[in-house]
Amino acid sequence: MFRRQRLDEPLALYSEFFNHFVPIFRRIIDRLPSLAEEPLDSETMSELVGNEDVCTAFRYLAAPPVSEDDLKTLAETTLSAAALRNDIVEARRVRDTVLHIIDPHRFPWLRKDRNPTSHERDRAVIASAALVATRKVETSRRLGAKKGQEEEVKDKLREIGFTEVSSRSIRTLDSAPAAGEFCGESKLGDTRADLVIRLHDRRTMPVECKVSNSAVNSYKRINHEAAGKARTWLAGFGNRQIVPSAVISGVFNPVNLETAQTEGLAIIWGHRLSDLADFIESTRIT
Repeated sequence: MFRRQRLDEPLALYSEFFNHFVPIFRRIIDRLPSLAEEPLDSETMSELVGNEDVCTAFRYLAAPPVSEDDLKTLAETTLSAAALRNDIVEARRVRDTVLHIIDPHRFPWLRKDRNPTSHERDRAVIASAALVATRKVETSRRLGAKKGQEEEVKDKLREIGFTEVSSRSIRTLDSAPAAGEFCGESKLGDTRADLVIRLHDRRTMPVECKVSNSAVNSYKRINHEAAGKARTWLAGFGNRQIVPSAVISGVFNPVNLETAQTEGLAIIWGHRLSDLADFIESTRIT
């Protein structure tokens, strides 16, 4: 199923991101010579961080691209457009940080203090837009798969007669949904669950939705994240009260799954949600 989904995935989303960022990079790259000059125009820096996509493109000039949080830390600033407009020192720190780690392979002319050739400029634009588009597709794929998985679980719960109630902070199990109810992402104890189900026998079943694209990645998704939360919930609420679980889709190392199960995590495949329905039905008090 994973192979089929990836092979059939259209290029439309990648092309959409690529075409969106090409003109943004063209404008930024054309302004690089003036950006490096003194005195720095703080209004220019304000414009570069004031728009989310422009700021993303600016951060992707670096090699490797620098995250927004890292840029804030490195430049000791909040990346606020208003702050950079009014504080030339902060504006200069942001500029200098990015120019210090700018990609020498995409922008070789900067180190040689000359203008780019038309070929160099076009190549830099294409490479930069492709870099952002790839990352955007990866993020969209990951978030979309997780969100889709959550909705499929909710649909299955509604199908078997469960009612969705509002999300909440659950410090004690008295605050959890009532039997036959579930809620979306909520804080359970000290950590969050993607869904919280109250079974017919009144046990609480937190559900983590996990999608993995490789056996290596599956350790982080299932053992570090899902099983880690399971241990926390079992320690806090006790194994008679809580049934930690994970709905999984994609590629997982069987060894990682077995380890997670021995630590108290119930595992349901996303393409077999009937197993979840069967388990829930088995909790009816007779």
